[in-house]
Amino acid sequence: MKTCPFCGSGIKQLLSSYYCDFCELGIPREDIQEKGKRKDFLPELQPTVQDLSKSTREIMRFSIIELVLLLKLARKERANLYKQRYIFVQSIKQGALEYREGEQYTFIEYEKMTRKCFVLENLIRERMGYYPAFITNSFIWKLAERMIKSLQKDMIIHLPKQR
Repeated sequence: MKTCPFCGSGIKQLLSSYYCDFCELGIPREDIQEKGKRKDFLPELQPTVQDLSKSTREIMRFSIIELVLLLKLARKERANLYKQRYIFVQSIKQGALEYREGEQYTFIEYEKMTRKCFVLENLIRERMGYYPAFITNSFIWKLAERMIKSLQKDMIIHLPKQR
């Protein structure tokens, strides 16, 4: 039986779309569940550095764990840009003025990556109520474990036994 990913109720098929009467929502085909199962938000693939170039609108569609993984990548990229810029600044201070263009470029890229971090932090904060100051492997594993555990309880209401 096809069910709603939010409440577990049976859904209606209306021509080429689906609808949940309880939630009063149209249900996209990719969100339809079977027999009261919960939607799995664990991604099949982890985000990559290339995902950092996606727009905020595109990133908003990512699951919470994808956002956390992407924030970890973004912070690493930002730190690398900061280190590169620092090297340029030190060289310029020593008189190597030919590095000005490189310093300006790395500053622009550092600013973009910092803003991307802000976006990711705020999207995570919107969903979790906070964003992690540090993202450790332990934090990621615990989040994934909680996500897997939350899949185990189906959304099924058993009828009362007749006496």
